[in-house]
Amino acid sequence: MEAYDHGHFRAAIEHFKEADRLAPSPRLSFNIALAYERMDDVPNALAAYRDFLRRSPEAENVQPTSVRVAELELELQKSGVQQVTVISDPVGATVLIDELSRGVSPWTGELPPGPHRLTLRARGYHDSAHDFVLPARHAIDLSFPLEPMPAPPPAAVAAPPVAVAPAPQPPPIEPVNVESEPGVQWWTWAAFGGSAAALLGAGAFEISRRHYESEAHHSSQAEIPDTWDKMLQQRTLSRVFLGTGLALGALGGVSLYLDLQRGETSPEVGLACGPSQCGAFAQGSW
Repeated sequence: MEAYDHGHFRAAIEHFKEADRLAPSPRLSFNIALAYERMDDVPNALAAYRDFLRRSPEAENVQPTSVRVAELELELQKSGVQQVTVISDPVGATVLIDELSRGVSPWTGELPPGPHRLTLRARGYHDSAHDFVLPARHAIDLSFPLEPMPAPPPAAVAAPPVAVAPAPQPPPIEPVNVESEPGVQWWTWAAFGGSAAALLGAGAFEISRRHYESEAHHSSQAEIPDTWDKMLQQRTLSRVFLGTGLALGALGGVSLYLDLQRGETSPEVGLACGPSQCGAFAQGSW
């Protein structure tokens, strides 16, 4: 009060607020409003008067205070804004208006008249969203409770460790006999097939050789050397293919004989694996 009497209104307001924090009293809100009026601060004076009426609706000076509130609301209207107060239960929720953060509840501020979107957000509570219309002529209070979120389920108690029996050792792997089934083997047929192809090639080169030999007898003296060279080349290829075909035929015959003689004394080939290594074996006679 001493600061107020000496015209130190800013300091007086700070003292009034600190006194209200230590010993709450609606009269302190009224004194704060008077100090703001002496500073010509219309928005803060209006907010403090409205706070006084909210806290002390049965006070003796409610009627003149309400008149002064109406006069300050009219002054705000002339500036193109109006005042709104947002209160939440519990207090301390973040106030978002038109998706912009404005502060925490309880919050008082000025907005353009018209429709707006209010969202209250607090940890542990569901968001509370509301549409409202701010009138141009007078200020309004918006008060909303917040719905708490359900408590998370209790953490599951960890089960005691379960003893795990050692895994049984796998039985030793038996040798795998990879001997082919009795009968003619594929390489026997391959030898006979290669022999037939080589013999056919030899026959083709032999026919070509005879053709060039016949041409040599009927060619001019200048063409004979070239034709004769081609005849010799075809003869060489024919003999090479003939020899290859005979060799493959012989190899196929031997393999066929062994295939037909396969029995108790036939060769065997196998694989065997132990815990740390694998190996191959062969037995029998060829």
